[in-house]
Amino acid sequence: MRAGFPFKTLLVRAAPSCGRNPRVRGLSIVELLVALALLGFVLLAVTPLFLTSVKSNVAGSEYANIHGLARDRLERLMSLPFSDPELAPGAHASDLAPALPDPKTGFPPSNGGVRNPFRVCYQVFLFQIPPSDSVELNASFVPNPVTAAGVAYHYKRIDVTVASDSGSLAIGRRRERVSGLISHPSPETILSTSDPGGSCD
Repeated sequence: MRAGFPFKTLLVRAAPSCGRNPRVRGLSIVELLVALALLGFVLLAVTPLFLTSVKSNVAGSEYANIHGLARDRLERLMSLPFSDPELAPGAHASDLAPALPDPKTGFPPSNGGVRNPFRVCYQVFLFQIPPSDSVELNASFVPNPVTAAGVAYHYKRIDVTVASDSGSLAIGRRRERVSGLISHPSPETILSTSDPGGSCD
């Protein structure tokens, strides 16, 4: 310090940095690309699981629908009189409408509805129980199918088959078959009619 010059302390104030911390920086292009690549790998691993879950849910929903439809038809058939024409032996083709109203537009089938994905078919079989003297005591037996006319029989078996091929997401064609038995009220007086055959497959 030279004589004649008083000591002065100079305080230099730094200019404001507009609220930015010089130690904090943003993401670089390389870091952003790496993050996007990692996200892509995660999505590639999760997407098949998501699609499988969607397919399973769609298939499960359709199985529930066709099972309910099959049970409803079987209960309706079993509530009919024993000699009702609908319970005649043989295969009975689906009587469901081929088209349904469009759920999006509300148009009826005649004006551009949608195809009915469900098909209902049922078969009626006649069976005769073997005479008791032809079966040993406590032994199992196999009922005899009756296909000719004029034969005594003891019960009818109804097989209802419902098929659906509605969705491209679901797993293959869905099929459900339920069966019921109806005992013959007068096997000696009401004889069989011929079975024309046929199949629901």
